[in-house]
Parts: sequence; C-alpha cells; structure tokens
Amino acid sequence: MAVEFGDHASGFRHNEVIRFINNEVLMNGGSADFYVAFRSRPWSEVEDRLRAVVADPQVPRTLKRACAWSALALSVRAAARQEEQQAHRVRRLQEQVEELEFASWTMESELQRLRGQREDAATQLHFTRAALQQAVNECEMLRGRLLQVQRSGGQATPQALEIMPVRGAEQHGAAACPLNAAQQGDMVAAGAQGGLYFEAQMPPPTGVLYVQGGAQEWEATSASSLS
Repeated sequence: MAVEFGDHASGFRHNEVIRFINNEVLMNGGSADFYVAFRSRPWSEVEDRLRAVVADPQVPRTLKRACAWSALALSVRAAARQEEQQAHRVRRLQEQVEELEFASWTMESELQRLRGQREDAATQLHFTRAALQQAVNECEMLRGRLLQVQRSGGQATPQALEIMPVRGAEQHGAAACPLNAAQQGDMVAAGAQGGLYFEAQMPPPTGVLYVQGGAQEWEATSASSLS
C-alpha cells in the first residue's frame, strides 16, 4: 500500500481517494517502494525520478502508470508539506509583527515621555531666563542709582547745626543770640545736659542758640564759657 490511511502528512482527507490510488498502483504492477523512497524528498527529485522511469523504453507501460500514480500521491504530500511550512512561516511572521508592534508601542510611549520632559525643561528654562533677565535689569538699575549718588555726592554742601530749645522755651523769655564756632561747640555740650535737642537744617548765615532768660543771662553764660 503506497498511501497509508490516517497519515495527515499525505495531504489526503478522504479514505476513498487513498484507496483508489493504492488500487491503481497495485493493479499496474507497482508497489509502495516508489512512494516510500521519495515521500520525504522535494517535488523536484520526485519529478526527475518519474521522468527517468517514463523515458526508459525497457520499463513496462503498466509500471510507468503505477509510478505515475505514486508520483501523484507524492505531489499531494509535497503540496501539503509546503502548505504546512508556509503556515509556519506565516505564524512566525505574525509573531514578529506582534513583537514589532509591542516594541513600537513601547518606543512611542518612551518618545512621548521624553517629549514631555523636553517641554518641561523648555518651560523651566524660559522661566529661568526671565528671572535672570529681571535680576540683570534690577542690577543695572541699582548700579545706575549708585553712580548717580556718587556723582551727586561731590556737590553736596555741609549742613549747619542749629540748637533749638525744648518746648515752651520761647514762652519763658528765650532769646536768640548769634554764636561763633567755639561758643556753639560749648553750648551744644551744655545743652545736651540741660534737655536741649538738636535739629539739622540747611546752613543759615550763622548758628543760633535759643536759651531761657534775657540778654544779661546770655552775657553771663558767654563769659563763663569763654573763661
């Protein structure tokens, strides 16, 4: 028997077909040798062997017919084997496609994450540049003010010191008397102990000291301070 029943690798699905082929092989004087010898070989080798048998004039015609039926069964087997190999390749390609899709999805997620980080970094850089520019502007403004103060400092005039009595001094007869520089210094020290306060103003023509009493008391005070 050339083709075995239940052999899924044979490519045949119906037992009636297998039985008919086996009968044709046996009725033409053939056997299972041709089928068994080439059932694992590619179709090209099967065809080459069949051509050699058909072209040999010494081979009986019936045997040629038996080899032809065996070659037919082998062609179906080769087609089934090729289909199985093709299905295996398709499954492998599908697996590779799924792997590539998963890798692509992973890379896309990573790309989105990197884009988010880049946008955050760009925003942070923008704010940092703005803060730096603001700090530079403030520094330049303060530097300009400092230069302006330094330029105007050389033109400032010294302020004169004017000694004023405590509240109510004029009500008790305080008199204003002009003082020279030495008298102003002495009276400033004396006024600090007597409850006088000082007020800095723009320099008047002369320093003025307000004290209680009349001109006689002022003369006595001046004489004692000079001595």
